[in-house]
Amino acid sequence: MFKIAGVKFKLNLLFLLVLFLFSITGLFVKACFSFIVVFLHELAHAVIAYKKGVEVNEIELLPFGGVAKFRDLIQLAPKTEFQVSLAGPIFNFILAALTLLLIRYQMIASKQGLFFIKLNLIIGIFNLLPIFPLDGGRILRSKLTAKLGFKRATYQVLKWSKAIAFLIGILAMIGVYYGYTNITLLIICFFVYFTALKEGKYTPYVLMQYIAKKKGQVLNRQVVRVEELITYADTPIKEVIDCLVPNQFHTVLVVDNEFNKLGLVTEDRLIDALINDDLNLPIKRLV
Repeated sequence: MFKIAGVKFKLNLLFLLVLFLFSITGLFVKACFSFIVVFLHELAHAVIAYKKGVEVNEIELLPFGGVAKFRDLIQLAPKTEFQVSLAGPIFNFILAALTLLLIRYQMIASKQGLFFIKLNLIIGIFNLLPIFPLDGGRILRSKLTAKLGFKRATYQVLKWSKAIAFLIGILAMIGVYYGYTNITLLIICFFVYFTALKEGKYTPYVLMQYIAKKKGQVLNRQVVRVEELITYADTPIKEVIDCLVPNQFHTVLVVDNEFNKLGLVTEDRLIDALINDDLNLPIKRLV
């Protein structure tokens, strides 16, 4: 583990294993290139996060990228999460383009340069797959959050993550059997699949922690913009909470089956219900 500008960089065991395998097979230089590409990918995330005012606690380096741990990931507005997540792959593509120019003008050796380009393209494209914990999964969630709410968006991406990781894993096994690829891709697929499961496990707790902080945020800001939701009286409280969007405050208009107004439920009341009430109760109980 090492620190740069207060950010901890941690080497994942899988990453160390890949570096070790590269080294013992006489590919030490390529192992160094792999480390540099992954490090620069994650550094791009950290720089954009810093510019957006998001504090990065730790970055864990993986063979295909890394996982940035923010102080409060849930507090990222969808737009900010989109920009921070996209920064890594874009920087990989920029590095690939710049390296191609350097090769063209014979400023670096073509063999090493082409390998560096290949690594950047692989890391950049692979990270755009719409699965957790890759950047593509977080980019997709940021786009879905505005429509579905954070929790539903996360679970939707998790479904796709497990399905895609399983499919790639099957293809990787076929590739290993016929000698088209090595076992590294298969190991990465297993890692991605089980990391996605872990993401789903902690999502409800992260959401509860975030919502519980909103009371204090309202008191500090005094005046905030409000997003209005409309729901029927018999809708369970938990379904309404699932629709809450990070960095927005909500009121809920409760109507009957004839669409007559029954009352308003503030987010403050929803937070109290989250702590004190049965979330399977209908929202009309809070009116």
